[in-house]
Amino acid sequence: MTVEQMEQARAWLERDRVLHANMLEVLRRGSADALVAEEGGVLLHDTGCGAWMLAAEPEAAEGLLDRLPADCGLFVGHDMAYFDQAKARLDLPGQEICWSAAYLGAEPLPIPAFGGELRLLDRSWAPWLAEQYSHDFGGAAYMEGAVERGLIAAFVAGEPAGFVGFHEEGSIGMLEVLPRFRRRGLGEVLQRAAIDLALERGQLPFGQIIDGNDASLALQRKLGMAVSRTTLFWLME
Repeated sequence: MTVEQMEQARAWLERDRVLHANMLEVLRRGSADALVAEEGGVLLHDTGCGAWMLAAEPEAAEGLLDRLPADCGLFVGHDMAYFDQAKARLDLPGQEICWSAAYLGAEPLPIPAFGGELRLLDRSWAPWLAEQYSHDFGGAAYMEGAVERGLIAAFVAGEPAGFVGFHEEGSIGMLEVLPRFRRRGLGEVLQRAAIDLALERGQLPFGQIIDGNDASLALQRKLGMAVSRTTLFWLME
C-alpha cells in the first residue's frame, strides 16, 4: 500500500471519526496488511484481530465486498445499509450490532479516589482473568494477549476488585467489576484509567457497546465520550 492510499483512507474515515475509530486506529498503528481506498469507501484487513473492516457509501459497498477473500471469518461493517448484503455474501452465523464511542479530547481524565489502587497486571494473572470475565472470549490465551496490550486492575484492601483492557483491534473492553465490589463506582474508575492509558500511548481511546446495553452507553457519555449517530455490525464464525 502507498502513502497516498493511506492518506486517502484516513481522509475518508475522518468524515466520521467516532464511527470509524477502529479503522483509524488500525491505520495509526500500521497493522493493516491490505488496504483499498476509493472514492466510495475504505476496505482494510487488520492483522491485530484478523478482521476485514469496511466503511463505504451504500452504493459502493457491493464492489468493495467483492474484494473480500472467500475465507473471511471476521468482518466489521460500518453502515447497516449493507448488513443483509454482507451477511448473505459471507454466510457467517454470528453477529453483533454495536455503537462506537470515542474520547476526542486531549487531556487525561482525573481518577476519583476509590479507596484502593490501580495496577497493570502481568501474564501470571491470565488464568484468573479468564475465570472472572463474564464473557467467553478466548480463555487464558486471549487474556495473555490482553495483558500484553495493557490490562488495568483495581485493587481494594489488597484484593483485585475489577479490571479493564484493550481488545485486539484496539477498543477498550473487558470491563469487569467483581460482584461484591459493585455499586462503588469502580466501573467508571477503570474506564477513566483505560482512556488515560490510551492517551498516554498516543492511541485514540474508543470502545464498542453492544446495542441495548444502555448502562454502558450512559457511562461513555458521562465520561465525555462521543457516541456514534448510527450502529456498526460484526459478522463472525
